[in-house]
Amino acid sequence: MTRRAGLLALVVAASGCGDDGVDPITRINGPRVLAVVTEPSALPLAGSIRLTALTIDPDGPRSGIGAATPPGGRPVDAVRMRACAPWKFISDPARDCIGADALTLSPDSSGQIVATADELAAAFPSPPGVAAPPDPWRVAIAAGIELRVPIIVEVDVDGQTLVARRDIHVVEPATERQNPILSEIRFDGIATQTLRAGQRYAVTVTVDPASLDAQAGDDPERVLEQVDLYFYSAAGDLAEPEVDIEEPDAPVPETSPNAYTAGPSGSTWMFVVATDETGGMAADWIPLTIE
Repeated sequence: MTRRAGLLALVVAASGCGDDGVDPITRINGPRVLAVVTEPSALPLAGSIRLTALTIDPDGPRSGIGAATPPGGRPVDAVRMRACAPWKFISDPARDCIGADALTLSPDSSGQIVATADELAAAFPSPPGVAAPPDPWRVAIAAGIELRVPIIVEVDVDGQTLVARRDIHVVEPATERQNPILSEIRFDGIATQTLRAGQRYAVTVTVDPASLDAQAGDDPERVLEQVDLYFYSAAGDLAEPEVDIEEPDAPVPETSPNAYTAGPSGSTWMFVVATDETGGMAADWIPLTIE
Protein backbone atom coordinates (compact mmCIF):
# COMPACT_ATOMS: atom_id res chain seq x y z
CA MET A 1 0.00 0.00 0.00
CA THR A 2 1.38 3.40 -0.95
CA ARG A 3 1.30 6.42 1.32
CA ARG A 4 -1.58 7.90 -0.67
CA ALA A 5 -3.69 4.81 -0.03
CA GLY A 6 -3.78 5.90 3.62
CA LEU A 7 -6.16 8.71 2.68
CA LEU A 8 -9.00 6.24 3.10
CA ALA A 9 -8.82 3.43 5.63
CA LEU A 10 -11.68 0.97 5.80
CA VAL A 11 -12.74 -1.36 8.57
CA VAL A 12 -15.07 -4.04 7.22
CA ALA A 13 -15.81 -7.68 7.87
CA ALA A 14 -14.05 -9.92 5.34
CA SER A 15 -15.91 -12.80 3.79
CA GLY A 16 -15.76 -14.85 0.65
CA CYS A 17 -15.04 -18.22 -0.82
CA GLY A 18 -12.04 -18.07 -3.13
CA ASP A 19 -9.72 -21.04 -3.56
CA ASP A 20 -8.16 -20.31 -0.17
CA GLY A 21 -11.49 -19.36 1.44
CA VAL A 22 -10.95 -15.59 1.17
CA ASP A 23 -11.80 -13.34 -1.77
CA PRO A 24 -9.10 -10.90 -2.96
CA ILE A 25 -9.28 -7.31 -1.71
CA THR A 26 -10.35 -6.27 -5.21
CA ARG A 27 -13.56 -8.34 -5.04
CA ILE A 28 -16.74 -6.55 -4.04
CA ASN A 29 -18.77 -9.29 -2.39
CA GLY A 30 -20.87 -7.12 -0.08
CA PRO A 31 -21.47 -3.51 0.95
CA ARG A 32 -18.34 -1.36 1.13
CA VAL A 33 -17.53 2.31 1.57
CA LEU A 34 -15.55 2.71 -1.62
CA ALA A 35 -14.37 6.28 -0.96
CA VAL A 36 -15.05 9.40 1.06
CA VAL A 37 -14.78 12.20 -1.47
CA THR A 38 -14.63 15.90 -0.70
CA GLU A 39 -15.19 19.10 -2.60
CA PRO A 40 -12.82 20.86 -2.66
CA SER A 41 -10.07 18.29 -2.07
CA ALA A 42 -8.66 20.24 0.91
CA LEU A 43 -10.26 22.49 3.53
CA PRO A 44 -9.24 26.14 3.10
CA LEU A 45 -8.92 28.32 6.18
CA ALA A 46 -12.16 30.30 6.68
CA GLY A 47 -13.76 28.07 4.03
CA SER A 48 -15.88 24.91 3.95
CA ILE A 49 -15.75 21.39 2.55
CA ARG A 50 -18.45 18.93 1.47
CA LEU A 51 -17.94 15.25 2.30
CA THR A 52 -19.71 12.32 0.65
CA ALA A 53 -19.34 8.66 1.58
CA LEU A 54 -19.69 6.54 -1.56
CA THR A 55 -21.15 3.16 -0.64
CA ILE A 56 -21.36 0.28 -3.10
CA ASP A 57 -22.18 -3.42 -3.25
CA PRO A 58 -22.04 -6.11 -5.96
CA ASP A 59 -25.16 -4.59 -7.59
CA GLY A 60 -23.61 -1.13 -7.94
CA PRO A 61 -23.71 2.18 -6.05
CA ARG A 62 -26.01 2.83 -3.10
CA SER A 63 -27.61 6.28 -2.82
CA GLY A 64 -29.73 8.16 -0.31
CA ILE A 65 -30.68 7.40 3.27
CA GLY A 66 -33.76 5.38 4.16
CA ALA A 67 -37.14 6.90 3.43
CA ALA A 68 -35.56 10.09 2.05
CA THR A 69 -34.33 8.18 -1.01
CA PRO A 70 -35.96 9.02 -4.37
CA PRO A 71 -38.03 6.25 -6.02
CA GLY A 72 -35.81 3.62 -7.57
CA GLY A 73 -32.86 4.43 -5.32
CA ARG A 74 -30.86 1.91 -3.34
CA PRO A 75 -30.42 3.58 0.04
CA VAL A 76 -28.30 2.89 3.07
CA ASP A 77 -29.92 2.92 6.50
CA ALA A 78 -27.88 5.69 8.12
CA VAL A 79 -24.72 7.78 7.72
CA ARG A 80 -22.79 9.27 10.65
CA MET A 81 -19.62 11.34 10.57
CA ARG A 82 -17.45 12.91 13.21
CA ALA A 83 -14.30 14.99 13.02
CA CYS A 84 -11.37 14.15 15.28
CA ALA A 85 -8.84 16.44 16.96
CA PRO A 86 -5.94 16.99 14.53
CA TRP A 87 -3.49 17.12 17.43
CA LYS A 88 -4.09 13.52 18.54
CA PHE A 89 -2.90 10.27 16.99
CA ILE A 90 -5.94 8.22 16.03
CA SER A 91 -5.31 4.49 16.31
CA ASP A 92 -8.74 3.27 17.39
CA PRO A 93 -11.59 5.68 16.48
CA ALA A 94 -13.85 4.20 19.16
CA ARG A 95 -11.22 5.06 21.78
CA ASP A 96 -9.29 8.05 20.40
CA CYS A 97 -12.05 10.07 18.71
CA ILE A 98 -14.69 10.53 21.39
CA GLY A 99 -15.77 13.22 23.87
CA ALA A 100 -13.80 16.45 23.58
CA ASP A 101 -11.65 14.86 20.88
CA ALA A 102 -14.64 14.51 18.51
CA LEU A 103 -17.13 16.79 16.80
CA THR A 104 -20.36 15.30 15.42
CA LEU A 105 -21.17 16.33 11.84
CA SER A 106 -24.78 16.09 10.68
CA PRO A 107 -25.59 14.79 7.16
CA ASP A 108 -28.40 16.00 4.93
CA SER A 109 -30.99 13.62 3.46
CA SER A 110 -28.55 12.53 0.73
CA GLY A 111 -25.86 11.67 3.27
CA GLN A 112 -23.61 14.61 2.40
CA ILE A 113 -22.04 16.76 5.10
CA VAL A 114 -20.69 20.31 4.96
CA ALA A 115 -18.03 21.25 7.53
CA THR A 116 -16.39 24.65 7.93
CA ALA A 117 -12.87 25.44 9.02
CA ASP A 118 -14.24 27.88 11.60
CA GLU A 119 -16.39 25.28 13.38
CA LEU A 120 -13.57 22.73 13.38
CA ALA A 121 -11.02 25.25 14.63
CA ALA A 122 -13.43 26.26 17.41
CA ALA A 123 -13.82 22.59 18.42
CA PHE A 124 -10.09 21.83 18.28
CA PRO A 125 -8.22 25.15 18.84
CA SER A 126 -4.92 23.72 20.11
CA PRO A 127 -3.33 20.61 21.65
CA PRO A 128 -4.32 19.84 25.27
CA GLY A 129 -2.44 22.01 27.77
CA VAL A 130 -1.38 24.52 25.12
CA ALA A 131 -2.94 27.99 25.20
CA ALA A 132 -4.73 28.72 21.95
CA PRO A 133 -3.52 31.90 20.21
CA PRO A 134 -5.91 34.01 18.15
CA ASP A 135 -6.66 32.23 14.87
CA PRO A 136 -4.76 29.10 16.03
CA TRP A 137 -5.00 27.08 12.82
CA ARG A 138 -3.54 29.89 10.71
CA VAL A 139 -0.71 30.23 13.24
CA ALA A 140 -0.06 26.48 13.06
CA ILE A 141 0.06 26.41 9.25
CA ALA A 142 2.26 29.53 9.17
CA ALA A 143 4.66 27.69 11.51
CA GLY A 144 4.95 24.86 8.97
CA ILE A 145 2.71 22.38 10.78
CA GLU A 146 0.93 20.01 8.36
CA LEU A 147 -2.60 20.16 9.68
CA ARG A 148 -4.93 17.24 8.92
CA VAL A 149 -8.36 16.56 10.40
CA PRO A 150 -9.35 12.87 10.57
CA ILE A 151 -12.98 12.24 9.63
CA ILE A 152 -14.57 8.99 10.84
CA VAL A 153 -17.51 7.76 8.76
CA GLU A 154 -20.01 5.10 9.83
CA VAL A 155 -22.53 3.73 7.33
CA ASP A 156 -25.32 1.37 8.43
CA VAL A 157 -26.37 -0.85 5.54
CA ASP A 158 -27.95 -4.30 5.30
CA GLY A 159 -27.60 -5.04 9.00
CA GLN A 160 -23.95 -4.08 9.38
CA THR A 161 -21.92 -0.97 10.11
CA LEU A 162 -19.09 -0.01 7.78
CA VAL A 163 -16.40 2.28 9.17
CA ALA A 164 -14.15 4.49 7.04
CA ARG A 165 -11.60 7.20 7.76
CA ARG A 166 -10.55 10.13 5.56
CA ASP A 167 -7.90 12.65 6.62
CA ILE A 168 -8.63 16.19 5.39
CA HIS A 169 -5.75 18.58 4.69
CA VAL A 170 -6.17 22.16 5.94
CA VAL A 171 -4.56 24.76 3.66
CA GLU A 172 -4.28 28.50 3.11
CA PRO A 173 -7.10 29.87 0.91
CA ALA A 174 -4.64 30.71 -1.86
CA THR A 175 -3.37 27.12 -2.06
CA GLU A 176 -4.59 25.35 -5.18
CA ARG A 177 -5.89 21.84 -4.52
CA GLN A 178 -8.30 19.80 -6.62
CA ASN A 179 -9.52 16.25 -7.04
CA PRO A 180 -8.40 14.21 -10.05
CA ILE A 181 -11.16 13.76 -12.63
CA LEU A 182 -11.48 10.29 -14.16
CA SER A 183 -12.25 10.49 -17.87
CA GLU A 184 -12.58 6.95 -19.25
CA ILE A 185 -12.24 3.34 -18.15
CA ARG A 186 -10.85 1.44 -21.15
CA PHE A 187 -10.60 -2.25 -22.00
CA ASP A 188 -7.86 -2.99 -24.56
CA GLY A 189 -7.84 0.73 -25.32
CA ILE A 190 -11.60 1.01 -25.92
CA ALA A 191 -14.26 2.59 -23.70
CA THR A 192 -16.81 -0.24 -23.72
CA GLN A 193 -19.27 -1.80 -21.30
CA THR A 194 -19.62 -5.14 -23.09
CA LEU A 195 -17.00 -7.87 -22.54
CA ARG A 196 -16.66 -11.57 -23.35
CA ALA A 197 -16.79 -14.14 -20.55
CA GLY A 198 -13.37 -15.52 -19.64
CA GLN A 199 -11.47 -13.12 -21.87
CA ARG A 200 -8.46 -11.26 -20.49
CA TYR A 201 -8.37 -7.48 -21.02
CA ALA A 202 -5.85 -4.72 -20.39
CA VAL A 203 -7.88 -2.22 -18.37
CA THR A 204 -6.65 1.37 -18.09
CA VAL A 205 -8.08 4.67 -16.86
CA THR A 206 -7.50 8.12 -18.32
CA VAL A 207 -7.48 11.28 -16.20
CA ASP A 208 -8.23 14.88 -17.18
CA PRO A 209 -4.80 16.59 -17.08
CA ALA A 210 -6.42 19.89 -16.08
CA SER A 211 -7.49 18.25 -12.80
CA LEU A 212 -3.93 17.47 -11.69
CA ASP A 213 -2.06 19.83 -9.38
CA ALA A 214 1.61 20.70 -9.73
CA GLN A 215 4.09 18.88 -7.54
CA ALA A 216 5.60 20.89 -4.71
CA GLY A 217 9.01 22.36 -5.39
CA ASP A 218 10.90 25.19 -7.03
CA ASP A 219 11.23 23.63 -10.49
CA PRO A 220 10.29 26.37 -12.99
CA GLU A 221 8.73 23.73 -15.24
CA ARG A 222 5.29 22.63 -14.08
CA VAL A 223 5.50 18.95 -13.14
CA LEU A 224 2.16 17.32 -12.39
CA GLU A 225 1.51 15.19 -9.34
CA GLN A 226 1.41 11.40 -9.37
CA VAL A 227 -1.92 9.57 -9.27
CA ASP A 228 -2.66 6.05 -8.02
CA LEU A 229 -5.69 4.11 -9.22
CA TYR A 230 -7.30 1.28 -7.19
CA PHE A 231 -9.50 -1.27 -8.98
CA TYR A 232 -12.42 -3.33 -7.67
CA SER A 233 -14.88 -5.67 -9.38
CA ALA A 234 -18.01 -7.55 -8.40
CA ALA A 235 -17.07 -10.49 -10.66
CA GLY A 236 -14.04 -11.50 -12.71
CA ASP A 237 -10.40 -11.27 -11.66
CA LEU A 238 -8.04 -8.29 -11.48
CA ALA A 239 -4.30 -8.99 -11.60
CA GLU A 240 -3.37 -5.98 -9.43
CA PRO A 241 -5.26 -3.95 -6.82
CA GLU A 242 -3.42 -0.74 -7.79
CA VAL A 243 -1.61 0.84 -10.72
CA ASP A 244 -0.36 4.38 -11.30
CA ILE A 245 -0.02 6.96 -14.02
CA GLU A 246 3.64 6.91 -15.03
CA GLU A 247 3.46 10.06 -17.21
CA PRO A 248 1.05 12.57 -15.63
CA ASP A 249 2.38 15.26 -18.00
CA ALA A 250 1.22 13.34 -21.09
CA PRO A 251 -1.52 15.02 -23.18
CA VAL A 252 -3.91 12.28 -22.04
CA PRO A 253 -2.58 10.80 -18.77
CA GLU A 254 -3.38 7.09 -18.61
CA THR A 255 -2.60 4.38 -16.08
CA SER A 256 -0.33 1.46 -16.68
CA PRO A 257 -2.37 -1.55 -17.86
CA ASN A 258 -4.03 -3.75 -15.27
CA ALA A 259 -5.18 -7.20 -16.37
CA TYR A 260 -8.86 -8.04 -15.93
CA THR A 261 -10.33 -11.44 -16.75
CA ALA A 262 -14.08 -11.17 -17.27
CA GLY A 263 -16.25 -13.47 -15.18
CA PRO A 264 -19.23 -15.56 -16.27
CA SER A 265 -22.03 -14.22 -18.47
CA GLY A 266 -24.31 -11.70 -16.80
CA SER A 267 -24.30 -8.17 -15.45
CA THR A 268 -21.61 -6.85 -13.10
CA TRP A 269 -19.73 -3.67 -12.14
CA MET A 270 -16.20 -2.31 -12.08
CA PHE A 271 -15.21 0.38 -9.58
CA VAL A 272 -12.15 2.66 -9.54
CA VAL A 273 -10.73 5.00 -6.87
CA ALA A 274 -8.03 7.59 -7.61
CA THR A 275 -5.81 9.32 -5.05
CA ASP A 276 -3.20 11.99 -5.73
CA GLU A 277 -0.19 13.43 -3.92
CA THR A 278 -1.95 16.54 -2.62
CA GLY A 279 -4.83 14.84 -0.82
CA GLY A 280 -7.29 14.58 -3.69
CA MET A 281 -9.59 11.59 -4.19
CA ALA A 282 -12.14 10.58 -6.81
CA ALA A 283 -14.18 7.49 -7.61
CA ASP A 284 -16.08 6.17 -10.60
CA TRP A 285 -17.82 2.99 -11.69
CA ILE A 286 -19.35 1.42 -14.77
CA PRO A 287 -21.88 -1.39 -15.27
CA LEU A 288 -20.56 -4.24 -17.43
CA THR A 289 -22.41 -6.78 -19.54
CA ILE A 290 -20.50 -10.06 -19.85
CA GLU A 291 -21.52 -12.06 -22.92
